[in-house]
Amino acid sequence: MRRRSLIALALVIALASAAVVVAADKKDPSEAAFQKGRLGERLYRLYVPRALALPADAPKAEGAKVPLIVALHGCWQTPEDFALGTRLNEVAERRNLFILYPAQGRRDNVSRCWNWFESGAAAGSETNQLITLIRHVVQQQRAAERVIVLGFSAGGFMAVNLACHAPTLVRGVGVSAGGPYRCGVGIDAGLQCMLGQHVDGEKSAMACGGAMGAGAGRVRASLWHGTNDVVVNPVNLDALALMFSRLANVTASAEDRREGALYSLYRDASGRPWLETWLIPGMGHAWSGGDIRGTHTYPPGPSATERMLDFLLE
Repeated sequence: MRRRSLIALALVIALASAAVVVAADKKDPSEAAFQKGRLGERLYRLYVPRALALPADAPKAEGAKVPLIVALHGCWQTPEDFALGTRLNEVAERRNLFILYPAQGRRDNVSRCWNWFESGAAAGSETNQLITLIRHVVQQQRAAERVIVLGFSAGGFMAVNLACHAPTLVRGVGVSAGGPYRCGVGIDAGLQCMLGQHVDGEKSAMACGGAMGAGAGRVRASLWHGTNDVVVNPVNLDALALMFSRLANVTASAEDRREGALYSLYRDASGRPWLETWLIPGMGHAWSGGDIRGTHTYPPGPSATERMLDFLLE
């Protein structure tokens, strides 16, 4: 049954991929700046901007810490593909950011999906493996101690897991085509969640708050979805927004149009923004404003990469 469900999940995403223009033979000109790494069994790539690159034995200067952005790819993708499609390395050069790209292998999931639907965050879970990796890179690079996590699809779901289980580490999340915490536990329920079944933002808020523990700080969130997404139903955007609004105790201002998208901004009682949502008309299962050379991108949309970072680095 588990194998059949995995195959079904892979087929749904593969069908969506068929409509996406792919040019894997074209290389990102900044790809050579990637550093390869491994922590235990987990492979990753790290992008260090040229302005911050130092010889391995050079002492790192003290002072203001450089932000670390964690980028979680979707199913079938790789760090290289995700970097190309999101243009994150180009943005890192302009903004002086470290970008960490954890890699999911076929041994852990046949479709290279993050197993966000796992039953819990036990010691050996992928959620905890990623938390350990992020803390390792923060220490290694002497980066800012709180990070921002961006994720697409399965990576977006996993980004939410990280926000709920490590609120002292994660200061903000950018989620495209993801959904709320524990909306589906196990492969079958995870697939139902993606299809928009049994999605409950109130329950997810309670579960996430319980995982965060007492006294946890609020997490900023930038949430994106396409109206034509047939892989992860757009009702997940509403549930995810409800979840984060309950956790941060914020309310939405009136919806308006921004760069062709339906945009909502949520503020707390003092007027500070904590949450934003972007619903992109006509976009399917994709990263808005991405590079057509990468998979699952929608070039006509506003740049999710730039807008997420504008909001989350504020």
